[in-house]
Amino acid sequence: MNEQKSENTKKNMPKGIRIRTLSIWIVVSTILVSVLIIFGIRRVMIQYHELTGMTNEYIHSQNDVMDMSLGSRYLTEQTRLYVITRDSTYANAYFTEADVTKRRDNALQEMAEQLKGSDDTSLNLLADALALSNELMDVEIHAMKLAALSVNADLGALPTKIQDYPLPDEELRLTLQEQEDMAYQLVFGPAYREMQQKIERQLSNVTESVISVCANRQESSMDAMNQVLKHQFFYTLLIVLLVILAYVMIAVLILKPIHLYIHSIENNDALEITGAYEFKYLAITYNNVYEMAAAQQNMLRQRVENDALTGLLNRAAFEQIKIKLCEKPEPFALLLIDVDVFKSINDTYGHEVGDKALIHVANLLKDSFRSTDRVFRIGGDEFSIIMTQIQPASKNIISEKIDNINQILQNPKEEGFPKFSLSVGITFSEGGYHDDLFRQADKALYQTKENGRCGYTFFTE
Repeated sequence: MNEQKSENTKKNMPKGIRIRTLSIWIVVSTILVSVLIIFGIRRVMIQYHELTGMTNEYIHSQNDVMDMSLGSRYLTEQTRLYVITRDSTYANAYFTEADVTKRRDNALQEMAEQLKGSDDTSLNLLADALALSNELMDVEIHAMKLAALSVNADLGALPTKIQDYPLPDEELRLTLQEQEDMAYQLVFGPAYREMQQKIERQLSNVTESVISVCANRQESSMDAMNQVLKHQFFYTLLIVLLVILAYVMIAVLILKPIHLYIHSIENNDALEITGAYEFKYLAITYNNVYEMAAAQQNMLRQRVENDALTGLLNRAAFEQIKIKLCEKPEPFALLLIDVDVFKSINDTYGHEVGDKALIHVANLLKDSFRSTDRVFRIGGDEFSIIMTQIQPASKNIISEKIDNINQILQNPKEEGFPKFSLSVGITFSEGGYHDDLFRQADKALYQTKENGRCGYTFFTE
């Protein structure tokens, strides 16, 4: 028995390429080619870094010199504009450049990084340029402080460095005009221009030193790099072919099944058995579970929506149908039905006979009305029917059905089975369900009972 079960299991097992086998093949192939590429890349990177490093140093040195020059000129411009106009906007712009943007300082710092490991001469030139730059800023702040004092400007509105800049006593004792003249002399005089020119010459010398080193290294690296790149071209072509092949296999064996499965799951369908071994196995397993779940769901729905005794739709199903009729306006009739004197049947004949009476009523209602009409047991001896696509002009059809049922109930074929009847209240709707319908049918049912039971009443306003 176990051997037969094992053989059946093997027969049901899907055939196909396993994702694990495919993955191992792709990984091993990729590793082998990657090892070749890594060795080649390592050689390329060594040469490339030397080449690009020198090129970048050259570009950075040019940019740094430009930034240094632009930053210095901008500071000079803002200083002179403030000395001329005494407008604090220029002083604020000066310190935004000096303390926030810092083009001049950043350029000097980057050049110092580039020159690490080079000869001391270039570093000394750069250090001198930095010292001169700081000295130049000191002169500019000095000039702005004197310019502010020369017009009795509010120092509190100026940047803190201008406020805190110390002036010697002899300058503080100068007249306003003398302070103004001295401020002009500091930023427009020959000493100021000479300091600027000296900084630019030193930066130019530093740039020439960097360019010279770059040119020598570039020439030696170029030939070696060209040779290595030829090998890399072949390795790269090989890896591209492997990637294309792997993608095609993944697309066919993995991506396509996933797309199909998503579509099937969204549509609540069974899965197509396709793709790699694992996907086929998954599809077979899912389909088995899908079939079992569908069967269980159908059984559960029957239990939830159907009355256990009569097999009719129950009160919960009745409420659901009401909601659907609210959303879909269509003409229908609502019948509320009570079994007359049902309590006396239970008391006289027992609950077993009472149950048989309810089942008998349920069967008569199902057999008497159309298959499209929905019959419910909504309480102990309370039933309801929703007759779709029916108008008030068809009252006689309903009347005949109820009269026939009551005729059968009043003349039982089984000996000893009690005689009883039904009371029915009926109302019509021209367009879907609304809350007044149940009240109307119930009112008509009450009228039937008031009139002696065993009959029906159509609701009228």
